[in-house]
Amino acid sequence: MDIKVKDCINNKVKNILLTFCNNNVYSAASVTVSSFSEGRPKDFFINVGSFGKNNQCKVDKNTFFDLASLTKPFVTVPSVLHLIDKQKISWEEPLFSLLETEVPERFKGVDLQSLLCHNSGFSAHNNYWKKLKSLPPGDKKRWLLQEILSGSAEYEQGKDHVYSDLGYILLGFVVETKTGQSLNDYWQTIITAPLQIEDKLFFPVNNKEKKRAACVQTGNCRWSNNELTGLVHDDNCRALGGVGGHAGLFGSTKGVIVLCKEFLRLYHSLKSKIPISQHTFAKACSPVGDSEWSRGFNLPSLSGSSSGQYFSQNSIGHLGFTGVSFWIDLDRQIIVSLLTNRIVKGDDPAGIRKLRPALHDAIMRCLEKEENPPAEGRGI
Repeated sequence: MDIKVKDCINNKVKNILLTFCNNNVYSAASVTVSSFSEGRPKDFFINVGSFGKNNQCKVDKNTFFDLASLTKPFVTVPSVLHLIDKQKISWEEPLFSLLETEVPERFKGVDLQSLLCHNSGFSAHNNYWKKLKSLPPGDKKRWLLQEILSGSAEYEQGKDHVYSDLGYILLGFVVETKTGQSLNDYWQTIITAPLQIEDKLFFPVNNKEKKRAACVQTGNCRWSNNELTGLVHDDNCRALGGVGGHAGLFGSTKGVIVLCKEFLRLYHSLKSKIPISQHTFAKACSPVGDSEWSRGFNLPSLSGSSSGQYFSQNSIGHLGFTGVSFWIDLDRQIIVSLLTNRIVKGDDPAGIRKLRPALHDAIMRCLEKEENPPAEGRGI
């Protein structure tokens, strides 16, 4: 990025972030912009707000946020893709084979890719935590699996796309079933260890107090009233023990951008430290029918996308309930990650919904120097 572009991003993004912070949309925010030029990425970090006791800590690129549903594309999806490449599982493999257990007739048509692209028939969410929190640790996963499989189908598999935490909880169980390891351990082996980002992306279990102290608050636990600082905001994940296929991951903007860059490298067949083939990753990025989902990522909607109007249709991303997101324009090789703790201000999503497209549009205008019109057409 040249100096004018950097100044443009810094001024416009900082002003936007401060405006939404002052309007009580969040108390902490961290943005990273990464743009590739001549094959080399140039990164830019913008941070606003504070956290900690009496808000004595200023947000920077090392501050940790609850990444919420970014756990799905950052943890569960690459773990599943690695198992596909190892021929431990396959795209069309049915649920009973994936979990190595009997499943009800209504879920017999569910396979791996239907779970990945949210058209499996499983409902979006259920308050399992009410029972889960009181169970012994050794019984939690077994009980949760039985409860999910005993539930009803919300729609016929393949007939719709309904974003589902339940489907990704099951995918986490699939990884553990097929590897004999915890999801956390297996993911660390294939992702954070090769990339050397164990201190930037992690599940804050086992009382890692030093890391928790650098986490922004997201509210209070609804059953214990404990402050949720370094404790996952998602109730089901917290009751499960802090690690799930749908939530539980924490990270800094530095960690997020490293992993997003690696995704770009995989897509463009460049040497990557992640042991996933280009073919498998590209299939995970490709659209499923006319939906806004690929086999693991959100795609820009034709109108009103959180990515704004300038990201091409050949882009992948994901949102998280706590106020986090990332978008990667695979053609233009531009990455924008947004981390906030918007949920600390309440459940109303109106503010973050306004922020996301405004922020992305401002960044893309700076990068494109307002020379190009909004992107059109699907490029995959």
